[in-house]
Amino acid sequence: MAYYSAERLDGHNGLLLAPHVDHLFDKGYISFLDNGDLIFSPFADLQAFAQMGLQVEQVMNVGDFTARQKFYLDYHRNNVLKK
Repeated sequence: MAYYSAERLDGHNGLLLAPHVDHLFDKGYISFLDNGDLIFSPFADLQAFAQMGLQVEQVMNVGDFTARQKFYLDYHRNNVLKK
């Protein structure tokens, strides 16, 4: 339990996202590669995403992540992202 609490409070285990994008991330419809590229779940409704302002036709990159952020993103891609 202490590990989970420390993980929850780790400043590297969080992303500043718009609420609608955060919801998609939490539900596993989007994630990010280590290089910052936005990726979409194959189960994502890309037309709906485009209506939300997400550019599905071109690569969107949010910039570099720290090593610790990459650790959490790896977990997200392997355990949360719908495949």
